[in-house]
Amino acid sequence: MNIQDIMHKVPRRNPINRNKLNIYKIFSDIDSYIMWGEIDRAIEFKGFDEYMLLVLKGELYEYLEHVFVDELGEEFKDRESVKSVVFEVLFTDNRFIGQKGAEKKRLFKKKFTEVYNLFSILKRKNKTVLPILLQRIESYLIIDVIAKRISKEIPEAPIFTIHDSITTTEEYYFKVRKIMDEELTLAVGFKPSLKREEWCKSNIEKYLEELRGKKKSA
Repeated sequence: MNIQDIMHKVPRRNPINRNKLNIYKIFSDIDSYIMWGEIDRAIEFKGFDEYMLLVLKGELYEYLEHVFVDELGEEFKDRESVKSVVFEVLFTDNRFIGQKGAEKKRLFKKKFTEVYNLFSILKRKNKTVLPILLQRIESYLIIDVIAKRISKEIPEAPIFTIHDSITTTEEYYFKVRKIMDEELTLAVGFKPSLKREEWCKSNIEKYLEELRGKKKSA
């Protein structure tokens, strides 16, 4: 699989709504590390649009898995193992790229040069800046923006936030989904690809069985 196999016409990206994201407040104690001009220039490259489209379609891990298999002969037992490798590629120190064992990091840079360069800018002085930044954006959007709007517009709806998701009852699903779609689209410039999961006894049992399997194989 290559990028042409899954790329369609990339929708025109709206400018990042920094006022809505309150991005400078989110990064108030780490923005001395960040060269905003470099970031603005980096996200204009086509390579960044390709990466964003894969993320928005939920196909980044699958694409990288094919790349690692085809070009490095790597094998992965499940999606979680791919995710673990991608985290290593994204969040390790910039200096790791020249070391033995960094083949996947170098391959990622080859496939998504502009994206890699942007992440390198963010991690230039501290490798923890990138994961902290992503966590803060996630928590800001889910808790400070989406959950607050739900509480204001649908105060009777029970909601529980879990990382990048919001749980509610069946009665309020469509109203909550609508708010999430609107706020995420406004913040990042693209309509998000949201996945619905239902909490029921069979799903919980299936999840617990998967956890037991992971524990045995660890």
